[in-house]
Amino acid sequence: MNASRGGWQRNVYAVTAASFMGYTGFTLVMPFLPLFIGQLGVTDVGHVAIWTGVSLGVTPGLTAILAPAWGKLGDRYGRKLMVERSMASFVVLMAAMALVTRAWHVLALRAVQGLFAGYGALSVAMAAESAPRDRMPSAIGLVQTAQRLGPAVG
Repeated sequence: MNASRGGWQRNVYAVTAASFMGYTGFTLVMPFLPLFIGQLGVTDVGHVAIWTGVSLGVTPGLTAILAPAWGKLGDRYGRKLMVERSMASFVVLMAAMALVTRAWHVLALRAVQGLFAGYGALSVAMAAESAPRDRMPSAIGLVQTAQRLGPAVG
């Protein structure tokens, strides 16, 4: 994603749109997860809250721990490949979430999702790398705006 003449804008817009859609999808499950946990046989409200909280927290927790490793791999093998890996794993894991039968399955899949995440930082780096130096702050700001608006919509 080099800053080619004019092509950088297309790259930044693509990363921005993907960030918006990805972050919308990441957060779309949050309001429904307690209901889903309840349908999996957890009947005590306190236990539903615990399973929900831990399941929601494990993904960003593991993502934060592993972000430097994914960044290093992005530097070595290309950020685009790492973003594609992250998004593909998200799609597969969310589809697998529809097949779970126990609350711990949800927790396990959310943990695996955290292991393969790292999309946010990599997409900002892709936008920064793509834009010319004088447009880099605008490119980063656009992607980060999409990363904040996506959860608001989702």
